[in-house]
Amino acid sequence: MAAIEMTISLDDAALSRALDRAIQAGANLRQPMGEIAAEWMTLVHARFESESDPLGVPWAKRRDDSGTHQLLQLSRQLLNAIVPDFGPDFAQVGVLNTAGPAKYARIHNEGGTIVPKHKKALRFGGRIVSQVVMPKRQYLGFGPKEQEAVTAVMGAFLRGVLSGADA
Repeated sequence: MAAIEMTISLDDAALSRALDRAIQAGANLRQPMGEIAAEWMTLVHARFESESDPLGVPWAKRRDDSGTHQLLQLSRQLLNAIVPDFGPDFAQVGVLNTAGPAKYARIHNEGGTIVPKHKKALRFGGRIVSQVVMPKRQYLGFGPKEQEAVTAVMGAFLRGVLSGADA
């Protein structure tokens, strides 16, 4: 027999309830995913205003640098075609698969070279050319601000779940 005996009792009912709530809430993350997608939309709109990519690198300027309108915003069709989407296990933003902006969204976001498919030349900007090199002007992507949005939204969601507040 020991001269001193120590016993520790742990009432884990509150912890058990909190973990049960977290498990149940984790089965359907639609609400925080919707918040994340909305935050990302705000960031995409800010990129069009600042004319910079997800890392803050400025977009390439126009060759003619006329400055009559902001880059990628002559008609605003591309910007207006970007929409959020989310579900119980995903959040995203992207360009609607429509006939207009969907045709040129990727080349603007990723850059690249456009060459004629069925003819020898292209008509571009009132000129006849053999190819068009489009600079990368990335408006969609996952940068530090997107990561911060995920961390903030999911942190608040989990704090709410674990504290017993409505998540």
